Amino acid sequence: MRPLREYRVADWTVAVAGVIAFGLGVLGLVDQDSQLSAVGLDPAAHPAADPLRVTMTSASVAALNTGAVYVLGVAQGWRWLPALTVATRTAQAAGFLVMIATGVAPVSYVGAAVWEAAGAVITAGALLWERRKSA
Repeated sequence: MRPLREYRVADWTVAVAGVIAFGLGVLGLVDQDSQLSAVGLDPAAHPAADPLRVTMTSASVAALNTGAVYVLGVAQGWRWLPALTVATRTAQAAGFLVMIATGVAPVSYVGAAVWEAAGAVITAGALLWERRKSA
């Protein structure tokens, strides 16, 4: 593993997002009720076999995977990873907003859209700052 001072700012933004994603994935597997409440849904209205809970379990496993890939990718020095996360997080934010606008997702999902957009902007800003700094 490289010394900490060798990591770029953009790497740190991705690594932090990875740790948070991993943690939220664990939370989603351990306490789905808190995640249902966070998006404005009543956990009591969704019993264990409810398709929404099955989907949340799948999303939580995906968050674990994403978090692990982000952290391990940064640790391995994948220099392209921050730019990829900007693109994918922007697409996710847009997808959430489209789902909200078309009524497929509740308005409470705007938090997820803002989270993804903010992460994309922060990492893009770090990449731009690094590019200007090295020029």
